[in-house]
Amino acid sequence: LLFDVTLKEGLVAIAGELVHDAVSGATPSGAPPPNQWYFPFGSIGDTNSSAVPLQHMEDERNSISLQLPVTLEINTLTPQFAYSQESDYKSTGAALNYSLALFEKNTILTFGWAHTWDQVLDGQPVRQWQDKSGDDFLIGCNQLLGPKTVLGLNLTYGMANGYLNDPYRLTFGVNDPQFFVSDPSGGPEQRPDSRNKAVVRASITQFITPVNASVEGAYRYYHDTYGLDAHTVELAWYQNIGKHVVLSPMFRYYYQSEANFYYEILPDTYATAPTHFSPDWRLSQMQTFTAGVNLAVKATKWLTFDASYKRYVMEGLDGVTSQTAYPSANVFTIGARILF
Repeated sequence: LLFDVTLKEGLVAIAGELVHDAVSGATPSGAPPPNQWYFPFGSIGDTNSSAVPLQHMEDERNSISLQLPVTLEINTLTPQFAYSQESDYKSTGAALNYSLALFEKNTILTFGWAHTWDQVLDGQPVRQWQDKSGDDFLIGCNQLLGPKTVLGLNLTYGMANGYLNDPYRLTFGVNDPQFFVSDPSGGPEQRPDSRNKAVVRASITQFITPVNASVEGAYRYYHDTYGLDAHTVELAWYQNIGKHVVLSPMFRYYYQSEANFYYEILPDTYATAPTHFSPDWRLSQMQTFTAGVNLAVKATKWLTFDASYKRYVMEGLDGVTSQTAYPSANVFTIGARILF
């Protein structure tokens, strides 16, 4: 449930959302395919299988977020608050954004700061709540280049500290499954307890008069202290069909390098193990493709219906990690927007 209410025209509004998520299904445990892994204490499924083992997961999450934008002439100050809770994760966040409209609102500068206070329920054998915190800083600019062209540029710098592991990812050694004595079936990953990131995103939107449509292209570069470098390219077309229908095909490509502590299987663990290690395929070298289309139909002045379909494909590129760890999906979405 999303809402946006004007409390005083041109001065104060309140917006927010209430969300309930319920999810269940299968997820990779972090173990490699059984046919690649020596395990003398028994096998996980078929020892000849080339597919990564899956484990069942289910959870529910409730969250709320609020923002209160206050506008005074060319200045807008927006405090924000968010809270979410699930069985193994609690998050409290606050943010403050400021925007300045210049040159008859042809230029809008944005400055923002956000802080999170999180708690994570760690892994076995005795689960305990661990602290995690983060800060993000944003500088952005939206520039009107002409009556039909808008350029956007955002710079973000973020820092995270504390418990940054995924408690459900188990790590395995190539020759010594007893390396983690407390649990011979695998041990928890060990990520660094801090992570800094930098993000640059540029976008341009152009209205095309002859076909009554607009096109938006964007590029995003990401770098962090895990050693990840990522590139994202997005392209979307917004086609007006009459006065009441908008058809929007889109395409997105994403590529990332490998984290410097990613291992599908740890090397010979009879020797000294690395300080940090993770089998999480989301830290491997990979690429993703997303293509889809959205249809928006304005039924009345106050009611709009949306329907969309997206095809998502993820592929590993390191030549080591099993392709069965990487998911693909068909995503169908329907929705409605009410204005009153």
